Amino acid sequence: MHLLSILVLLSQTQATNAELGYRFALPSGFTAFPEARSQKDMVDCWSEATPVSTHGAMILCVQRMHGVLPREAMRQQDLPATTQLVSFKWKEFDLQGLRSRVWPQGGEQAFVLVTQVPLRREAVQLFLSGPADQEARGQTLMTEMLASLEGESNWLTSTERAGRLGTAAGWWIGIAVAVIAVLVWRKRRHAA
Repeated sequence: MHLLSILVLLSQTQATNAELGYRFALPSGFTAFPEARSQKDMVDCWSEATPVSTHGAMILCVQRMHGVLPREAMRQQDLPATTQLVSFKWKEFDLQGLRSRVWPQGGEQAFVLVTQVPLRREAVQLFLSGPADQEARGQTLMTEMLASLEGESNWLTSTERAGRLGTAAGWWIGIAVAVIAVLVWRKRRHAA
């Protein structure tokens, strides 16, 4: 079974960007959609070659954010009423995302999923949108892309945070022991 998973991953097309430092497996059936790159800061876009829905194709884009992503959480009350916070998993991080329903000019209801990925060099946003009847499939595709996304993060893992906390605690304990030793030494010196 493990070999089958590896073969499936190898057969998928990879989206790669050396400048931003990421790579992920494109969903099956998605092809380059260069027209969408005309939008500001769009790195790359793809769309379904053969839409599953009769209402249109899904579109996937990567947008650069020109900075790193802090860990502060968004709050639902700061978002428009038509937008909900959702959660996605990337590595061992819980990423916040946004889910919204929109009515484009064509009149057909569509969904939009957005999540920001805290890459070390520069954070990126993944956008996935499509016909409203494909929203559940869109959630699955976003989850699968994030599961395959490789890249270094500017966020520390829980293990890295614990290591840094342990190092800092060790320094403070060492400093406290040194101060106590100096005070004891001075007290003995004055007593002698």
